[in-house]
Amino acid sequence: MLTKIWRNGMKIYDLEPIILDCWKVCNDIETVFKQIGDGEREPTHDELMNTLMGMKQLYEWKFEQLFEMFEMVLQMQRENNNDSR
Repeated sequence: MLTKIWRNGMKIYDLEPIILDCWKVCNDIETVFKQIGDGEREPTHDELMNTLMGMKQLYEWKFEQLFEMFEMVLQMQRENNNDSR
């Protein structure tokens, strides 16, 4: 995906859906809270730990990919500025 975007010339507004996707962490945490507090059964300690570890890894990847794309946008802007001189 990153290579395709790089070739097509990424713009700053292309980051918006990726940023919004990262906000899903708040919804995911709320789901965990609801299961603990209002779920039909409380998750076991292992289930809770596995869920949180999985969420942590998932969002580390999402934020890494977002930052990578942000750096691409900055590089492309620098290149465009150099070309226009």
